[in-house]
Amino acid sequence: MFVVTATVKVRQGRSEEFLEAYRWMKPLVLNDPGARVYALHRSLNDPDEFLFYEEYENEEAFAYHLSTDHFKAISERIDPLMAAPPEIGKWSVV
Repeated sequence: MFVVTATVKVRQGRSEEFLEAYRWMKPLVLNDPGARVYALHRSLNDPDEFLFYEEYENEEAFAYHLSTDHFKAISERIDPLMAAPPEIGKWSVV
């Protein structure tokens, strides 16, 4: 299993737009081959900070996800909403 995390800081007042984009994206990602989990968490300390938690069967499934039209579309949609570039983590189960 291959896990990806992304911590995203959204510009103040833009969180609802960010959440709308996530809600649109989630069912599309879960239809990608090899995608198992696509979850978004909101910080309890900062309502404009979010954590994506994603699980894929392998790195190839994640690479496929990055190549999809819906990934490109959400990137265009949320990039202007972010206060800084996301912090990306890649993980494997031990």
